[in-house]
Amino acid sequence: MPIGGNPRRLSFWEPLLNRIKSRLSGWSSKHLSFGGRLILLKSVLSSLPVYALSFFKAPTGIISSIESLFNCFFWGGSADHRKISWVDWTSICRSKEVGGLGVRRIREFNVALLGKWCWRLLEERDSLWFRVLSARYDTDEGRLRGGGREASEWWRVVHSLSRENWFGDHVSRRVGNGRTTLFWSDVWCGRVSFRVRFNRLFELSVFKGESVLAMSQLGWGEGGEAWRWRRLFVWEEEMMGELILLLANVTMQVNKEDKWLWTLENSNTFIVRSLYNFLAIQPQVGLPVDVSSIWHKDVPLKVVLFGWRLFRDRLPTKDNLLRRSVIDHDSRMCVAGCDLVESSSHLFLHCNTFGTVWHLIYRWIGVSVINPFYVPDHFHQFGFSGGIGRKRRSILQVIWYAAVWEIWKERNNRLFKGKELMPHSSGG
Repeated sequence: MPIGGNPRRLSFWEPLLNRIKSRLSGWSSKHLSFGGRLILLKSVLSSLPVYALSFFKAPTGIISSIESLFNCFFWGGSADHRKISWVDWTSICRSKEVGGLGVRRIREFNVALLGKWCWRLLEERDSLWFRVLSARYDTDEGRLRGGGREASEWWRVVHSLSRENWFGDHVSRRVGNGRTTLFWSDVWCGRVSFRVRFNRLFELSVFKGESVLAMSQLGWGEGGEAWRWRRLFVWEEEMMGELILLLANVTMQVNKEDKWLWTLENSNTFIVRSLYNFLAIQPQVGLPVDVSSIWHKDVPLKVVLFGWRLFRDRLPTKDNLLRRSVIDHDSRMCVAGCDLVESSSHLFLHCNTFGTVWHLIYRWIGVSVINPFYVPDHFHQFGFSGGIGRKRRSILQVIWYAAVWEIWKERNNRLFKGKELMPHSSGG
C-alpha cells in the first residue's frame, strides 16, 4: 500500500493497474472459454484491488480504467487487440437474479468497503485508532469532527461517507443501560435522531452531548432536570411536550449494554455485501425468458453463457456482424446456402439445414409442435412441451442447451473450417 501519496492523483493508482495488467499478461484469453474468463474475472481479477479500495476512494478515471481492463479480458481481447463488447458492462455487473452475470461494480464496491470504516467509527469507540482520531480531530457532541482542509484525504472521505443518508438510514441503536448512546445525536428512539426530529430543542439544550443514561438520571419527565434550556418560547414548549410523551414509553435495561444495529442484515451486524447490494440495486434487465431458468446446474457454464447471449441476440451471427460493419452486405447469407440472412431466429430455428434438428428431437421425445419465430419463445415452449413437471422440464432444458450449442458449433465448422459434421440431411 502506498504511504504518503495522494489517492486523488491517477499516478497513485499506477501500481494497482500494473499489477492487474501483469496478471492478465500471463493468461491467454483465446484459450479460455467465456465460462473460464468469467470465473477468473470474478474470483481473481475482482479481488486484486480490494485491499486498496478498502482504504482509499478511487477516482472515476481509475475505476473506468479497471473496468475497461476487465471488460476487454472478458470478451477475449488483449492490450493490443480489442474485441467487440457484445453486452454493455452495466448489464454484466447486474446480479444473476436480475439478468446479469454478477460481476462487482467497482464504484459501489469501493464505497461499500469504505462503509466498513463508518461502521467501525460507531462500534470501536474504545479502540486505539479511534482515540488517535479523537486526539487529532476532536469531537463535537460525541462525534468526530471533519478536520477541514488540514485533515487527511482518507479521513475526509470516511467522515463524509458516515454522514450520507444511505448509511445513517440503515443504522439504529438498541438501548440497554444507555451509557454509551448519545441522547440527541444517535438514532435510538424512532427512525431519526432527536437532533433531527427536534432540532430546535437540540439547539436550545444545555446538555447537547449527554448520554441516554445521563439524561435519564437527570430526569426526563415533566419538570425534570434534563430539560434545561437557554430560553424557551410557547411553541417550543409544545415540542418539548411531544418529546416527553415519546420518552414515556422508553424502558431501560440496566443489565445490558447498548448495541448498534445494521438494519440491512438479519444479524444486525454490518457486512460489506449487504451495503454493496443496496448501493448496486438495479431493476431487472428486460430478458425475454425467466432468469432463474437460464442458470441450469447441469449445463456447463460456457454453454449457459452462450444461451445468455443468445437470448439477448448478442451472438456474432452475420446479421449482427453486418450491423456493426464487420462484414459487407454480400456476406450476410446463411452458411448453409439457403439464400436467407443469417439471424439468430433463422439459424437456430428455421434454417432448412440446422432447423431440422428440432424435428428429430420432437420425434424422439414424442411431441408435435411448431417452432415459434423467436428463440426465447422457443426455449419457453420447448421446456414445457413435455408437461409441467419440474424434473422433466429440467431435462428438456438441458436438451435445448445441447441442441443450440451443437448447431452453433456446426455453423462455425462450416464457416471457418469448411467441414460438415451433422450426419442428417434436410429431409431428416
